[in-house]
Amino acid sequence: MGTPARAVSFLTDLTSWHADTFRSDSTGDFDTTALHGLKITSSTSGRMVCDFPVDKRVQNRFGTLHGGCTATLVDDISSGAIVSVAPHAGVSVHMSMNYFSPTPGGQDCEVEAHVTKAGRTLAFADVEIRNKRTGKVTARGTHVKFIPPMPDSKVSSGNMKTPPGTPKTAATPEAAEDFISDMINDVREGFQADATQNFEATALHGLRDITATKGQVVCMLPVKQRVQNRYNTLHGGCIATLVDVIGSAAIMTMNEHSGVSLQISIDYLSELPGGEECEATATVSHLGKSTATATVDLRVKRTGRLAARGTHVKFLAGGLPHVRSRL
Repeated sequence: MGTPARAVSFLTDLTSWHADTFRSDSTGDFDTTALHGLKITSSTSGRMVCDFPVDKRVQNRFGTLHGGCTATLVDDISSGAIVSVAPHAGVSVHMSMNYFSPTPGGQDCEVEAHVTKAGRTLAFADVEIRNKRTGKVTARGTHVKFIPPMPDSKVSSGNMKTPPGTPKTAATPEAAEDFISDMINDVREGFQADATQNFEATALHGLRDITATKGQVVCMLPVKQRVQNRYNTLHGGCIATLVDVIGSAAIMTMNEHSGVSLQISIDYLSELPGGEECEATATVSHLGKSTATATVDLRVKRTGRLAARGTHVKFLAGGLPHVRSRL
């Protein structure tokens, strides 16, 4: 039977996993850890295809591609495709992922992003992730982005400054390839060949003040440079990882096992600036015989402003011991 104490233990175990190898002085950051090894194989108008090795660094405890890394691939590769038809990559409004099967470690996955609509202020992209060896679809994602008229237009409560790699020319496949290539180069510069950094350790290091009651878990994460994007705010892929992990912990307050991820959906409402603290609150909204749903709110702790809201749907695999996300 699930209890609040088991949920706290679950999160504590996750934050201590690889803690002995985490180096606070490492030059690696979220994108460096998540995207190292990414290769562009095709870039045309409204479409981008990349190969990505499922190295040990981005695997979960089951030895398969981590669900948070899957979300980061959806975020970044779809942004590359959008740049081929829009003046810049824009700002995330909504992202959702459906998980079908795991991508085993040691294999490559193929990530294909396709822009379904590019309007004057919004762009929509679909992303498919496949096991490259078998061609089997392992996950699908959708990404909606707001495209301000100019890269330095005000977005939410702050300025969206032009980060490195943002194309300054007309939207073309070449501009999209430059956008992702610059990102890859930044990753290579930050990555240390002998680094022991791990995706989950990078995303969750510093998680603290964990409290749990029946059906709810609350915790804090400092928005340090390690988990920031190029706009110096909390990375969208890290937000998805928090929705995954904290949502799973909330389910464990009411169910013996955390289950297996089926779907994660996130609405990005405002930025969560670097240097602030993120307060994550996960609440179980549904607990059935075979599925459970948790809603996760991420707020700026200092102001209480809601920055993102996520939903995590999980299949309750009762026969598996202490199953978190299989992604």
